[in-house]
Amino acid sequence: MNGFFVVGLMKSLYPLLMLPGFDPRPWGTHDLSPIYPNHRFDEKIGEAWLSGDDCKVANGPHTGQTLSQLSQQYQRELVGDAARDPKRFPLLLKFLFPHEKLSVQVHPDDEQAVRVGQPWGKTECWYVAHAKPGAQIGLGLKTGVTAQQLEEAIHQNRAEEALNWINVYAGDMIYVAGGNGAHAGSGGR
Repeated sequence: MNGFFVVGLMKSLYPLLMLPGFDPRPWGTHDLSPIYPNHRFDEKIGEAWLSGDDCKVANGPHTGQTLSQLSQQYQRELVGDAARDPKRFPLLLKFLFPHEKLSVQVHPDDEQAVRVGQPWGKTECWYVAHAKPGAQIGLGLKTGVTAQQLEEAIHQNRAEEALNWINVYAGDMIYVAGGNGAHAGSGGR
């Protein structure tokens, strides 16, 4: 048996074709066009996860294995040297299909995450693949809005008034650093 043959029998890394995971959300839609034009669902789908821990490989010898399993097995060979945890895939890619407003979310920065027992914060980057005319996102608070004013607005069901609303268009890239609030309005993907 020569070395080439042995290497050919081993499971090694190769370009992975991942199956998306479809996640139901009340603000989603039954029709995932134009991203997935041939997918229709009985329940509203809000997110299509492309690189989540439970996403499965659809090609080659690793067919059926999850990204989490491959990260545990291959570690730095798969995730690279920059990843903080060599046993966890460091990037979550997903499509959102917001057809109604989403809740306001504030993901912690690294310092805030450590204070509550998490290893690190969550920073997001959004690419707008499709946007209907008038689509907006709330990104952070309007200039001058204090924590006390935001709390009062929340109790009065007026929190949206405190958000910094920006128009979004297909092709926009939005960076949301951990610790900043973000809210996706309807009409963008």
